[in-house]
Amino acid sequence: MVIYRTSGYVSFAQGDIASAALYIGLFGYSAGLPYWLTAILVVVLGAVFGGVIGRFIVVPIERFGRLPAALATVGVGLTIQGIEAVTLNTEARGFPSAGSGPALALGPVTLTTADVISAVISGLLFLGIGLFFSRSRTGVAMRAVNDNEAAATHIGLSGKGLKHFSWVIAGGLAGVTGLFVAPIYGLSPTTVNAFLVFGFATVVLGGFESILGALIAGIVIGVATNLVAAYAQPSLVTFSMYALVLLVLLFRPAGLLGRRRLERV
Repeated sequence: MVIYRTSGYVSFAQGDIASAALYIGLFGYSAGLPYWLTAILVVVLGAVFGGVIGRFIVVPIERFGRLPAALATVGVGLTIQGIEAVTLNTEARGFPSAGSGPALALGPVTLTTADVISAVISGLLFLGIGLFFSRSRTGVAMRAVNDNEAAATHIGLSGKGLKHFSWVIAGGLAGVTGLFVAPIYGLSPTTVNAFLVFGFATVVLGGFESILGALIAGIVIGVATNLVAAYAQPSLVTFSMYALVLLVLLFRPAGLLGRRRLERV
């Protein structure tokens, strides 16, 4: 979403950026790094990888249009997956979590320490990103570049610099996501990508430009898919998610809280 709100296209390489950072973090943890330092390393590496990919590969391709830039992220992701498959194999590996003991009981549901930490951090990130784009000078400047880069350049904003920075932020956020996903599903070249399918559906359903919409859509999809898994069949979870997204987009093409982009002709 950070890249979309700055450049107007979606990056399909975020899961692969996260997996690359996670593999290095896992090597560090195996060598004796404490978990907290491993987590910081993963986030920093995600930001570095994202910044390098955006600076030297994707943003330069934008001169050919947004679609080629978006397709370039697909190529980057497949390249990272290929390198990992050849050098590390595709077998899933265990990844440490922030904690496994019970921390909070909500009726019949018991949340582990990792669950509570991930929920708190996710909530803070949602709030922080929302405030960043609505209140900070840099966030507002990023939105201005997306709306009209030529006009933003005329008033002194560096479009390319802000786009590069958006890739750094998005890479760091990818690392955070990986830290939540890998302990549950194991670490493989495609683990985070498989989970981000749900994230992508959430952003589409909520509206690409709405942080609140993404939060509401995430809750809706989470509740709906868990009900399907509990009362129907787990194999129908992905189908039900896409069916829900399609149903909403038939009536709200911009998503639940997205806004229609107006084009002057």
